[in-house]
Amino acid sequence: MAKDKLPDAVSETATGRTRASTNPYYRDPAKAIRYLVASSGKNQQRNRFCTVGYRMPQGYLVVWTLWEEERTLLLWRGSSDADMRLAGLAMARHSLMLGRDTVATENDINGSTYLVTVDWWISIADDCRKHGEQYEIEPFAITEPRQ
Repeated sequence: MAKDKLPDAVSETATGRTRASTNPYYRDPAKAIRYLVASSGKNQQRNRFCTVGYRMPQGYLVVWTLWEEERTLLLWRGSSDADMRLAGLAMARHSLMLGRDTVATENDINGSTYLVTVDWWISIADDCRKHGEQYEIEPFAITEPRQ
């Protein structure tokens, strides 16, 4: 991935960027994104996403997925299990919507474990747009499984 400076939001913890799609725990991101879109009932519209991964010194990845239309950042936990990998994005541990889960200053977080500053949110979203993997999901029908 690009060697540009990491955003301030992760510069003190991450050692660099990585592509989630190249990691077996995040295999086939488009499939997981389509599952998220379908499970959210948003499959009748075009949806744009990007994913950006950050390498941590302990050896794991932190992967954020930006859903443009929903103005939401999702913390995607990968899995070695194919079914969990598929559903992992839809079951994201953190789902941060701009305006709902963002505050103006660090002081406004006031001990919350889920709020972030608007600047933090924007820095991750902008980094994803600039350095992340882009996905566009066109409208699609959901077919019922055969019995």
